[in-house]
Amino acid sequence: MGTHLFLTEEWRNAVRTVKERHEGGRLDTPGLVVNATITDVPFGDGSLRLHSEHGPVIGWETGHADHADVAFEVDYATARQLVLDESFDVLEQAIGAGALRIEGDRAAFRDWWRARIANPDAVRLDADVRSITS
Repeated sequence: MGTHLFLTEEWRNAVRTVKERHEGGRLDTPGLVVNATITDVPFGDGSLRLHSEHGPVIGWETGHADHADVAFEVDYATARQLVLDESFDVLEQAIGAGALRIEGDRAAFRDWWRARIANPDAVRLDADVRSITS
């Protein structure tokens, strides 16, 4: 499958393919719709607007959802670190340093993240995603 630059369209398509291999596990964490604005992106026009209805790694689609519960803004390097080093400590450090700015219910956002990293099916998926990420 090769590697793909983090957050490019090719990467997001490859992540969908990886997710298909993991069907049947508890991967989706619906219930919280999240908008993300990624700044300092090294491709395109320098920023990326995404949304997810299924968890921090899987399900990112282009554009913002009109019905988002929470939104955040983060620079590309921090977003990459959050995905590749996915842990609650990295999340808290990014929030504390002001690198990840959350609008909306911070507790719900943290719970969304915590549920993701505590899910063994998602941990296996995330390892596969890391293997295709450059």
